[in-house]
Amino acid sequence: MLMAFPSRIRALPAAVLAVGLVAGSLAATSAPVTAARAADSSEESASDPASLVVSPRDPVIRADTAELRFDVLLRNPGTEELPAGRLQLRFGSAQLADAEQLDTILPVTSPLIAEASIGAVAAGEDRTATLTVPRDDIPLGTNAAFGVHSVQASYTPGPDPDTTQDEEQDPAEGAAGAANTAKTSTADAASGAAQKADTASAVDPSDADSSEVDPSDADPSDAADTSDPGSGVLTGLTQLVTELGTPGAPPSSGVNAPTPTVSLGLIVPLVLPSDIRTLPTRRQLEELAPKWDALLTEARIRQATLAIDPRIVAGIRAYGEEAPENARALLERMSALSLPTFMLQFADADPAAQAALGYSKLLAPSSLDFVSRFGVFPAADSDSVSGTEPREQTPQDAANEDQPDLDSAATEAVPTDPAPTEDGNDPGPEPTALPTLAELLAWPTTIAAAWPAEGAVDQATLSLLESSGIRTVVLDSSNVSGNDTPRASVGATSALITDAALGDAARTAIGGATSADRNAGTARLGAMLALAAQSNSSGVLIGLDRGALGDAEDPSALLTRIGTFNWVSSSTVAALPEGKASLRAGDTLEERRELLRTAAGRETSVNELGAVLVHAEYLSGYQRTRLLELFATRFAEPEDEFAAVAAHYRERDAELLEGVRALSTEHTQLVGTSTRVPVQLHNSLPFDALVSVRVDPSSAALSLPERDFPDITVPAEANQRILVPVHSRVSSGESGLVVSVSAATGEPTVFTGTLSISIRSVVETIGLWTLGSLAALLLGFGIWRSLRRKRSSEAGQTAAHQE
Repeated sequence: MLMAFPSRIRALPAAVLAVGLVAGSLAATSAPVTAARAADSSEESASDPASLVVSPRDPVIRADTAELRFDVLLRNPGTEELPAGRLQLRFGSAQLADAEQLDTILPVTSPLIAEASIGAVAAGEDRTATLTVPRDDIPLGTNAAFGVHSVQASYTPGPDPDTTQDEEQDPAEGAAGAANTAKTSTADAASGAAQKADTASAVDPSDADSSEVDPSDADPSDAADTSDPGSGVLTGLTQLVTELGTPGAPPSSGVNAPTPTVSLGLIVPLVLPSDIRTLPTRRQLEELAPKWDALLTEARIRQATLAIDPRIVAGIRAYGEEAPENARALLERMSALSLPTFMLQFADADPAAQAALGYSKLLAPSSLDFVSRFGVFPAADSDSVSGTEPREQTPQDAANEDQPDLDSAATEAVPTDPAPTEDGNDPGPEPTALPTLAELLAWPTTIAAAWPAEGAVDQATLSLLESSGIRTVVLDSSNVSGNDTPRASVGATSALITDAALGDAARTAIGGATSADRNAGTARLGAMLALAAQSNSSGVLIGLDRGALGDAEDPSALLTRIGTFNWVSSSTVAALPEGKASLRAGDTLEERRELLRTAAGRETSVNELGAVLVHAEYLSGYQRTRLLELFATRFAEPEDEFAAVAAHYRERDAELLEGVRALSTEHTQLVGTSTRVPVQLHNSLPFDALVSVRVDPSSAALSLPERDFPDITVPAEANQRILVPVHSRVSSGESGLVVSVSAATGEPTVFTGTLSISIRSVVETIGLWTLGSLAALLLGFGIWRSLRRKRSSEAGQTAAHQE
């Protein structure tokens, strides 16, 4: 008899550390802000300051514009409530001369165009107000010249004597994230301007074209009322582009001067969202294909250059005929487009980081069979493609297939083997082999280019790329010097140079946390392009942010908005001007570099466990794909907190390194001389394992008639039990079973551990004697009682007969 007391369950913590992605691009979309209180010098009381973001719904004032709507976002990341206050909008009548003036605080003489109250903002919450400004309240004439103007929002805490109870907005709405709309009428704005007339000489709208104040000439003290730390005033800036006349009309027409234009080249990345850590599932492909299709349409209109993550191409091809129909159609359209394209490194891995680690060649995937085994290919049936015997599909198969995060402990396995046909017969002709890695990745690129992380390229990066046959590189403008053209020769390398400032604005426009943030980024981008057009720029190049575009709900939205800017002329990259430049060496962050080095060092240890799998190449291909994704450029920015990402990766590695092992129990008690002890095996790997198990006694107190258990199949991330015959040689004592788990061939051994067993044979002997005695007594008592009843019955019958 065996009495087993299972061990206390030890939960494997999947500690997903929340990555707080602070909107670092806020500085690029609003002026510097001041907190309501002076910051405490102690770290305990320090908190992020409150900030104000203002953005127009449409950043262009056109001839037919009737009104403008501005969203003002008051953000309170601190630990204390922000009080209710007053919002004011001021218009910068003077045109901006260059991009350096985009963040210049407006003087107090700037016309007030709208104001409204805003409710209190709870700690950690945001509140949004929408202010509507009639076109007539903007102090610009109908024939104002094309140009860029600033709009400044300010928040002043405290009660407003002119605010009635009805105007106050419910703070709970801000806590719930709902927008609080405060519309100001023409009369409100006019009266507000009149109230300021005695202290601020607002520009008369009728004289706006001739009486302009240059913000650069303003006394810095003039801005004290709108950005005073002591008063708790917060400010934010946005921009409007005026396009009031008839675009393209000649100056002699008297209508308006022609709208200047700037040639804009775009590099549009086609990448996977950040929550896909290996390759996409079929459901993910089906959901993403329409977004990618819309992005391709806009990219074609804008004559953009495509930068494609090979995981998209390989991910669709890996499922063959099982890939979603819209994904296969997308792949055909991509190959038919006449746009220039180049392939990013697999998973958009960063060449600069690899060069920083001293790699002599670029990392590449080793195998994608761990996904393509589920594909159906011409002249191949699903069972043979998987390389396994037909089996029924389980509910867990479907769960794995639709799981959006392939890097979690419980669901990282890709979709399991397809089910056989209903009748179980061979469904088709002789199967073909799985597609090779080269077949999955093949693509007719027109440019052999690489796109390292922005600002991180040094000469080692260029040398690594050159040794890999890549002589065109996309560089951030901060990574070069002595250049003002979008294309340049940097030594022997041809460089496509993206504008860093434009890229920052575009990143916010795509990936801002709220619609107000995104609109602010769009407004800033439009203003910068307008300033470039006014300065007769020969052309600019923008590389859209890969991380932001991959995670965007509508990745094509920004390209659509750019198409409405009449001062932007789309251009192919090849048509942009070319010059010469010098490399300004960048670097990979030291923390990121060391974390990547450590993660790469664990790859060999994980791959060694593939020996216990039915298909060892599944694990090596899977692990390399994970590692390449960890190298992704989206993690290169300092504010991305790469340590948290690497910690999650390390936790998953720790789970994989557990391999196949025997689960121990706290106490197993053997109460007989002979029994079968269950040994529970657990497979932590995401693929089926085939192992051999050897069980030996840890002392002479136990003997095992059978010690070897070959060819034990342990399903992926599941348990399997084997029964080990055990004989005890002593009546009581402590002993154990030494369990070794190895590959089916015998090497390597991946686990050795001892399962403790307490022997209590004497308990069985006493128990048997006790039970036997009780049984004998009960039997004797029953016999005696039966005889007594029989005798009583016979005596009764005799007496009755005698009577």
